[in-house]
Amino acid sequence: MKHSIALKIFALAVGIIGLTVVVAMLTNIEVIGLGGNVTTVAKKTIPLAAKAADLNEAGLYRRVAFERLYREYGEPQPDAETIKEATENFEKNTATTSELSSALRADLKVLPDDPGERELAAQAREVVSQIESSFRATTDLARSTLQARKAGDRAKAKELLDFTVKGQSELRKLRCKLQDITVQMAEMSAQDAEGRKNRVLISSTATTLLAAVLGLGAAWMISRNMARPLLELLSTTRKVQAGDFRAHVGKLPEDEIGQLGESFNLMVGELRRKQDLQKAIGSYIDPRIVEKVIVPGRPEDVAGQKRLMTVLFTDLVGFTTLGENLTAGGLVHVINRYFTLMSECVQKEHGIIDKFIGDAIMAYWGPPFVAEEEQAIAACRAALAQVDALSRFRAELPDLMGLRKNLPEINLRIGMATGEVVVGNIGSETARSYTVMGDTVNLASRLESANTMYGTRILISEETRRMVERGMATREVDLLAVKGKSDPVGIYELLAEQGKLRPEEDQKIKLAEVALAAYRKQDWAGSERAFGEMVEKYADGASRTFLGRIALLREHPPGPGWDGVWRMTTK
Repeated sequence: MKHSIALKIFALAVGIIGLTVVVAMLTNIEVIGLGGNVTTVAKKTIPLAAKAADLNEAGLYRRVAFERLYREYGEPQPDAETIKEATENFEKNTATTSELSSALRADLKVLPDDPGERELAAQAREVVSQIESSFRATTDLARSTLQARKAGDRAKAKELLDFTVKGQSELRKLRCKLQDITVQMAEMSAQDAEGRKNRVLISSTATTLLAAVLGLGAAWMISRNMARPLLELLSTTRKVQAGDFRAHVGKLPEDEIGQLGESFNLMVGELRRKQDLQKAIGSYIDPRIVEKVIVPGRPEDVAGQKRLMTVLFTDLVGFTTLGENLTAGGLVHVINRYFTLMSECVQKEHGIIDKFIGDAIMAYWGPPFVAEEEQAIAACRAALAQVDALSRFRAELPDLMGLRKNLPEINLRIGMATGEVVVGNIGSETARSYTVMGDTVNLASRLESANTMYGTRILISEETRRMVERGMATREVDLLAVKGKSDPVGIYELLAEQGKLRPEEDQKIKLAEVALAAYRKQDWAGSERAFGEMVEKYADGASRTFLGRIALLREHPPGPGWDGVWRMTTK
């Protein structure tokens, strides 16, 4: 059958228009579906994931508050302020956890239509029920444990603590499982929205090509306007995926896509806040421990092993007087500046700050952070740098305290020992730290205290001195048996790096050797002359100590078997 050109053109036009209508209808259906997906992501799945994250966070803060209360109730004199604060945090986060669980249960009451999302939502609802059941039991156990601990019933508290810890562990697993499920739901909704977006783009392109005469410009503008916000959101999502938590979606249309963009910005803000929190936590543990020990996860490093290490204790003399002249905030400001100066000296020599004990600092050097043969020399350089830093701190003290007169007299005591220690993750199942322990640690602490007796600043053990004798100038002080140990150890005063010793200090070392030799031979007159000369020439504190001993030993001679060892009776 023959048809006129007009009829063919008309039929072609009708066909193109009909195809355009069909494609437009399909496009509209996909757009409606996309709007539904966007609404689901913006109003349900993302808030659901956020609530799950908040539930996990509240649980963690609640557990921290419980541990603080348990630890504080076990103290001889519990701190009322700490107990009040921890109790408020515990109850607050208990209430928050309960509220979030109820909110999650309400949100999951109606299951979505999509089979995959329906299955995940059902799983999430089941986990929420388990969390609520476990939460009530664990809360009752926690409160019973704290009551027993507060009442001083250690046996009962310990027994209840084991059950509480297990319950908290199970609860943490459930919270993490719930968070994973809600994240999967959000990802599934986002993937569905992405698929629908691509179909919308294809439909829009086909419509533009088929209906170019009827509305090429309008179709192109519509497709571009629809695609632009989604592409911008996708581009920002990729930036966040690459770790840029400063990325931000700009202004979007006031529709479901705009709502998704707003929710996305809120989610990224929460991720940024948690990243900042992680950075803040990083200031409480040396990054090298994380990098070299925790992340590699070698069993021998984590479980603990014996290693040769050098341990240093630094104590601020005059801290009590310092605190008497300052408010609490002012004292924290001053002591933080002191710790900063002292810590910089340790970190510059690659040492690890183990802990701050009041106004004291404990640090250590050794593998895997410092080579074994370099650890002692690095620790000695750090100790000498701390003495220099003390001068800077003294110069800053008037401005730090806001005083020009009656400044307190402050000084340093440093003790250092090298020897075998046990190093590893030490602590409980719920709280531990990577640290060192053993006789070497105790010896370093005792040597720090012994500075008071000898009038010195830096005392090091015989093993430390052996490892640094080519790089450091030292002076033998005594043979000392510290409290708690029967075997004596040679102790030495660290003076300076080799080549930097002043001429008078070199003469002082030689005179000290003469004085010690006479002292150990029980030549009281000769040693008294030598020590007296050192006091007269150098105002030497250790020599004053020996002069006092000589007077005592003259009255009570030690006898022919005397080994020259002085035994400390205090720490």
